[in-house]
Amino acid sequence: MSASTLFGDLLIGAACDIGRKRKSNQDALTVLLPNEGISPPPLLALADGMGGHNGGETASRLVIEAFREEYAHLQPPLDAPQTLQRCVQRAHESIQAGAASDQSLKGMGSTVVAAFLSNDRVDAINVGDSRAYLLRGEQVIQLSADQSWVMDQVRAGRLTLEQARRHRKRNHLSMSLSANRPTITPMLKSETFERDDILLLCSDGLWGVVPEAFIWAASNEFEPQQAAEKLVTLANQSGGKDNISVIIARRQNRQSVKTMQDDVTGAGE
Repeated sequence: MSASTLFGDLLIGAACDIGRKRKSNQDALTVLLPNEGISPPPLLALADGMGGHNGGETASRLVIEAFREEYAHLQPPLDAPQTLQRCVQRAHESIQAGAASDQSLKGMGSTVVAAFLSNDRVDAINVGDSRAYLLRGEQVIQLSADQSWVMDQVRAGRLTLEQARRHRKRNHLSMSLSANRPTITPMLKSETFERDDILLLCSDGLWGVVPEAFIWAASNEFEPQQAAEKLVTLANQSGGKDNISVIIARRQNRQSVKTMQDDVTGAGE
């Protein structure tokens, strides 16, 4: 089992797995860390590609490459929300250019969720339904906003959350980085990052099958790298129908939080 990455007082872990049903891994992720000295904060990014075997893999890779290229040229002072929007726009344009140059990729697309994590603040962005969570105390707070058909209906008051979870269109996205979409409208969110908070980014291969209570328990009980790997295992034990990606970050010396392990394991009794 790999060790968590230590940057300053941040511990960061990440895992990306093909799952049990897919023939290829169309997820991709990156943890971008600055060089020494005055530099931008860490940038975490995760993409879930669509468009068949080749298209999905290519789309998510192009998204992550766009973030890496933008990050490499960042100079202080940093406007985090504006930078995130620029990264996402560059990723979208990269997918469009890739599709234009290869007819077999014309239907490719990808979600993205990304976040800058500084000492006391997290700035997050998403397109599609890959998620960012803030775990604070016993709360699981979703920072991202799913851009899916069902969640659009929930926000409009036409569906309840429970109806959305069971709806046949629950996997239909209303926004994505896509070769077929001229413009995109990312969702931005900024929040304080308190001493004992945990930041978690994941694809729907995790949140779609592993309950939030289990996500909370694993993230609080284990160091980030071990927690990420445990959550991938849980998703696979629940069927592993999709690719699974997760990034977890927290402070090295955060106070331990009593996990809900007993409650979780006894939930079905």
